[in-house]
Amino acid sequence: MKLTKNIETLGDKMKEAIIIFTRVPIPGKTKTRLQSFFTKEQCAQIHINFLKDIKYTCEKLKRDIFIFYTPEDKDNVLKDIFGYKFKYKIQEGKDLGEKMYKAIEYVLGKKYKSCILIGSDIPFLKEEDLKKAFEILKDKDIVLGPTVDKGYYLVGMKKTTKAVFENIQYGYGNVLDDTIASIKNSNLTYDLTNKNIDIDEKDDLFYFYNEIKKENISKNMNTSKYIIKVIEEYERGCLQLTV
Repeated sequence: MKLTKNIETLGDKMKEAIIIFTRVPIPGKTKTRLQSFFTKEQCAQIHINFLKDIKYTCEKLKRDIFIFYTPEDKDNVLKDIFGYKFKYKIQEGKDLGEKMYKAIEYVLGKKYKSCILIGSDIPFLKEEDLKKAFEILKDKDIVLGPTVDKGYYLVGMKKTTKAVFENIQYGYGNVLDDTIASIKNSNLTYDLTNKNIDIDEKDDLFYFYNEIKKENISKNMNTSKYIIKVIEEYERGCLQLTV
């Protein structure tokens, strides 16, 4: 009986997929809102650390993983981070909504029962956040992972639904509520997985730095180590200027 249950569980996992949606971490082309605090090279390096931590978390779920990226990765930067066992595809579409739609359409077209798409600026993502998202999709049409800034870091579905991504102004206003309104207008069901904080601005870095120092976040993660390093270097520089 236990063997049968384990086989069924493994079969379910094989029918589910994760999409990691990211820019290639090239200096000057990624995490540009952090350039008021970081150098271009540091912005690229923190993005690399994000991806390393996300890879570690996603691999725990033992689902198939797709990397959808932009722009062209001529130097195989992403393969140096993720390795060669994942599936890679360049993003297609005119805007963020269309790019996410096309990525999900492509993956579900591979006969997966469901898939979830996640962004790349959520290094403190937990395995439980993803597990809950897949559980929600067993009963609901759509799952969203909300962020504290009224956006979302995760979207998942069982059938490709374009309406979820239409008429949404990404990066402005209340993206989460606008998306939920589109879902309801399409007579679809949805639920939310756990809330997360993404790293976009300098204040986000200091928030996570303080959480790491309080031991609310592990200091052993790649992102944690890098945040500690750069912020302590920054604070030492400010102290020297004051003295």
